Amino acid sequence: MRAGYRLMSRPYDVPIIFLDNFHGYNIVSMMTDDGKIEVLLLDDEPIVGKRLRPALLKLGCEVEVFESPKKAIKRINEKEFDIVVTDIRMDEIDGIEVLEHVMNKSKRTKVIMITGYAMMELARQAMEKGAFDFIAKPFKPEDLRIIIVKAAEALGVKLSHAQQP
Repeated sequence: MRAGYRLMSRPYDVPIIFLDNFHGYNIVSMMTDDGKIEVLLLDDEPIVGKRLRPALLKLGCEVEVFESPKKAIKRINEKEFDIVVTDIRMDEIDGIEVLEHVMNKSKRTKVIMITGYAMMELARQAMEKGAFDFIAKPFKPEDLRIIIVKAAEALGVKLSHAQQP
């Protein structure tokens, strides 16, 4: 791992369940009809969405990218996402507020916090408020894909690692 990198995760409090183990049971899911994980990606830096969206599409996720927290929250009010990836430091509304909004709407949604400000206090606060994981910039798209795969597994969906480049 390169200097300046930090990946932090907490133990999963949701058992990993794969869909093929549930023959005959209906599973409530926010996934698309074709089984794709729905991801909302929010970062006020346009380059972040441009870099990360293709990486998540390669995993087979449906990805909606937002640069405005207000527009992202509006979309979150319209639709439930499986995973929300949000920057912490933004001008209009910070990522902690976005996290709180998502958690109030859907406890099932996994929220991953990203930031250029790798402060342990923010990470602790985000995790206490229900964040699934926390990743500090700079990071490689592969680092986020690994966390997305773990979040999908916590939701009971196995994303194929074969789809990763």
